[in-house]
This record gives sequence, C-alpha cells and structure tokens, in this order.
Amino acid sequence: MNIEGKKILVFDIEVVADNFEEYDERTRDYLLKYATDEVSRKNTIDSLVFSPFTSMLVAIGMLDVTKNNGAVLMNAPEGTYLIPPDDKDIKYICGSEEKILEDFWKKIDKEKYDLFVTFNGREFDCPYLMLRSLILDIKPTYNLMSGSDFTFRNYHFDILKELTFFKHSPTGARRKYNLDFYCNKLNIDSPKAGGVSGDKVGNLYKAGEYQKIADYAAGDIIAEAALFERVKNFF
Repeated sequence: MNIEGKKILVFDIEVVADNFEEYDERTRDYLLKYATDEVSRKNTIDSLVFSPFTSMLVAIGMLDVTKNNGAVLMNAPEGTYLIPPDDKDIKYICGSEEKILEDFWKKIDKEKYDLFVTFNGREFDCPYLMLRSLILDIKPTYNLMSGSDFTFRNYHFDILKELTFFKHSPTGARRKYNLDFYCNKLNIDSPKAGGVSGDKVGNLYKAGEYQKIADYAAGDIIAEAALFERVKNFF
C-alpha cells in the first residue's frame, strides 16, 4: 500500500449496552431465544454491547495523523467540562450521541481523508458507525463499508487485519490478540495502562465517569497511531 501524501485519520469508538431489563418482554424473549441456562443467558446479554441495535455510542476518538491533532467526541451532557491531555493536541468535546455522530461525519466530509486507520474497524467500528447512523437517522458522509472484505484496503488500514494477514486463526502465527497485548509486545504505551479497559466503560458511563472514558479513548487512538507507524512499513 502506498500511503505517501495521503490524509490519514485514526479513529476508535467506545460503546455501552442498553439496559436489558428495560426491553419489553417480547424483545427479551427474542434476544434470549437460544440461551438455555444462566451462563448462556449472561453471555448473551453481555454480547449485546457489540450490536448498534442494542447499545449506544459513548465516545469517538479521532486522530488526524497528517496534522498531528485530534479530538474525543464524548456522549455527555452539554456543558460537561473535561480536561484534555496537556501533552497532546487532542480536544475533548461533549454532546449527545446524535451530536457526536454528526460531528464525526462532518469532520470526515470537511477533511476528505484518503485513508482510515483502525484496530478491528472493519469488523466492528465501521459497521457500527454506519448502522448506528441509520438508527439515529443521520446521513453518513462516507461509506466506511464500501468494497468487500478483500478490497477495502485502498482506503482503510485495519491494523488487526494486517497483523493476521487478513485471516486470523484460533491458534498459531495468525492468532489475533487485543490492542493491549500487541502494544506490550511491540513496546508501545498501552491505553489500558491507566486501569481502564473496554469492558469497564459501561460501569464508568453509568457512574458519570466521563473523564476516565475520554482519557481511555484518547489513549486508544494514540496507541493505534503508534502501532500503525510501526506496522505500515512492514506490510
């Protein structure tokens, strides 16, 4: 891939599941249709966080590699004051879920990026953003799922896909790991070093810990940008 002269955006999202108990009985029964015991019931409910139809956006991290600046768009009440990192040119901007999603698409439209960089974005972040936009009736300014799983590479550098050579396996050389693991093995500062991880975001959000989530989201895009710099010259 030739990335010379391209305008590059690293992005990453954080999401939280809906309150399962607030669904009507018909919906709960449908979602638990194949849950046969308490363990499978819990696993099924826990997995709902990954669907845009049963969860919501709480943060979108964006880092413009070309300009070396970025923002964390945080789903928090307007007027919420968050302190951005003092050593990075990353702003924290608060608003409703609809507002942060609209701001994301406006930024993409304004900057006309040539290349998007994610970690597992083809499988999660990109389809999530497209479908969540559909649900909230917000028009995307770019089709992040254009092409096929074999042809998207001309506009999207998915670091996890690159590290597994586009076909991961449960074991062996093409096994996939999480971002924290890759960062640790490649001597890159991990976003989880501060004690926050993706599975804790839901509880943090319910507790109103917007600062911790924003800091974690900022750490994610910084780590992914560093990992991209490390990987891009090899593949």
